[in-house]
Amino acid sequence: MSRILLTGKEPQLIEVLRMCLESEGHHIMTALDGPEALEMVSGRLPDVVITDGKMLDGPGLCKLLRHAHPGKGLPVILLSDGPPPTDPHGPRFDAYVEKPVAVDQLLTVVSQLT
Repeated sequence: MSRILLTGKEPQLIEVLRMCLESEGHHIMTALDGPEALEMVSGRLPDVVITDGKMLDGPGLCKLLRHAHPGKGLPVILLSDGPPPTDPHGPRFDAYVEKPVAVDQLLTVVSQLT
């Protein structure tokens, strides 16, 4: 299955999502802040990153991840309780999942991106 980096500022949500994704056979790494997330991807890249919109403003972390690993095609799923952020230079994420997170929807998006 996929190697997933799950990041967010809500430990309870991260734990629930970790358990759900692991129950489907995915290998999960978790980080509660941006620097920790960037450190985790400095070695072996995950297959996909799932990040909360509150992580370094969400799109900011996506931009940092892509800058740290240019050309690697690191898919990023953004979780947020608001509308998808807009960026005049194009989206910094590959998929958007609105909170509260429907686990079935998240699993579908992960399988589409990996």
